Amino acid sequence: MRSIIIQTQPKNRFSSDRQVTWLTIVGLILLLSSQSLWAASQRSEHFRHLLFRESPFAPYQGIHPIDAATAKQTAHYRFDYDEQNRVVSISHRIGEQLIEDNGNWDTFIWFAPKVTISYRPQQEIHHYFDANDQAATVHGQVFTATYHLDENQQRQQLVFHDQEGNSSENAWGAHRYQWRRDEQNRVVEQRFNLADEMVMIRPNFDFYEIRLQYGQDGRLVFMYNYGLEGKLTNNASGAAIDRIYYDPAGNFQRWQVYNAQREPIEGNIPNVHVGEHLYDSLGNKIGMRGFNRQGEAMAFSWGDTIISNDYDRFGNMVRSISYDQNNQATVIAEREYSRDGSRRQLLKIVDEQGQLLESPRLGGAAAIRYEYDKGSQVSSGHTLLDRHLKAITPQQ
Repeated sequence: MRSIIIQTQPKNRFSSDRQVTWLTIVGLILLLSSQSLWAASQRSEHFRHLLFRESPFAPYQGIHPIDAATAKQTAHYRFDYDEQNRVVSISHRIGEQLIEDNGNWDTFIWFAPKVTISYRPQQEIHHYFDANDQAATVHGQVFTATYHLDENQQRQQLVFHDQEGNSSENAWGAHRYQWRRDEQNRVVEQRFNLADEMVMIRPNFDFYEIRLQYGQDGRLVFMYNYGLEGKLTNNASGAAIDRIYYDPAGNFQRWQVYNAQREPIEGNIPNVHVGEHLYDSLGNKIGMRGFNRQGEAMAFSWGDTIISNDYDRFGNMVRSISYDQNNQATVIAEREYSRDGSRRQLLKIVDEQGQLLESPRLGGAAAIRYEYDKGSQVSSGHTLLDRHLKAITPQQ
């Protein structure tokens, strides 16, 4: 703020000095007041995890809140707000450092270390940034994601554009999402590609038009498949309904699958009736297991019955073990990170004694080494390694 003082010939020196002093005091008061108002209106919050989102219709929400001191030493999501209490930035960090994927899966809808949000009349525009805090194209060819809002600021449509401003598709083949409410106040979602064809919710998940039922707390509790003809429809696996549950902390605790007749079935990838997530006190997902409709343990479609995860002090997943129905370990994967926890450096497949093991999951390799340019937080590539940590060419 600048003060403009128009000087006139003073009656005496004392009068002039008093005028300048008074104006200086007023200016300081106004400056301090404006700074206080700015500080009061600009704020940040920190959360260890995000609330599960199946659809981009729902806004980002943080769970497991932490204070700023704790956030300096652990992976978290920082939410920044403007003077109107609107979210203007969400970023995945350890301290002030943006971080890439650290294995701590929270939601299907998180594609970059940082998202900024700007607002225009009846529009909400999302921009994406990499771990170097540079604008980035993510999840296919998405550079900007623009929500179109109705007069009540409710989301009606989402469209994607590339870096040149051309219409684009995400990695799931969708260019635009559109939403409306049905007679039961459920959110009706349809997704279309650039050819204006309706596409499924995600590859290998053949729900087309869906109806999303949210609870009073804003959490998704039911998802119904209304197919391509606008009626409750079983997909190829026989599934029509997903029921989702949360624990008191907001963790996505389990899902259950039903057909159009509301009968329990084993369906949808991973083709179980109940999928259950287990968490530690910090909200880290430490386990996952499946059950059939009789409540008995059941293998997921890829063969695992139980998955167990371990985390380091930063909240990075460092070990994951898959077990078969006989409780025998089938795959043990370990991750190594930089000293400050901010960069993934090595992914290894090992046996129960911790020895490197060449695996078909890595094309015959035993490890992946991630490479970074000097000063960069974004991986510039990777090298496949054999069990002696020597570079190899993958089989496939």
